[in-house]
Amino acid sequence: MTFEAAGLGGSETFVTGLFWGVVGVAWLGCGVGLSSGSALTALGMLAGGLVLVGVGLWLRSTQPVAYRLERDALVIERRRGATRVPGAIARHTAPVRLGLRLGSGGLYGYRGRFRMAGGGWARSFATDLRRASLIDVGGRPTVVTPVDPEALIREVADA
Repeated sequence: MTFEAAGLGGSETFVTGLFWGVVGVAWLGCGVGLSSGSALTALGMLAGGLVLVGVGLWLRSTQPVAYRLERDALVIERRRGATRVPGAIARHTAPVRLGLRLGSGGLYGYRGRFRMAGGGWARSFATDLRRASLIDVGGRPTVVTPVDPEALIREVADA
């Protein structure tokens, strides 16, 4: 069964907008460098801006758009392509709070890892933490953020 991923939440939208604002400042710095005759500054700002654009476009292309539950895997459908996470899918039964984030930091969602309060790490393929659902895939905690978290948890419990 396939579940649509939630759109970006408020903090994720803020981080993404802030990132593109920084890219704009880098490009503006390039123009300022050129107009003031400082080619080295302009080149540095241009190079920095191009690197940031590349990172931003790559993270946008990896943003989850849907989660497909298969008998033996979770498939994260992305804007471009899909990622198959092999393993049996089960409901995560232990109560948990998510803490420290390592990964994309909210830019087009959260891909990476979350430190769980009480110990351990969870993989993350999230777009809006207000809709976070924790499931086990192959025995490893995994965070997903479908539009309807309750429906996904019901489907996992019924499987």
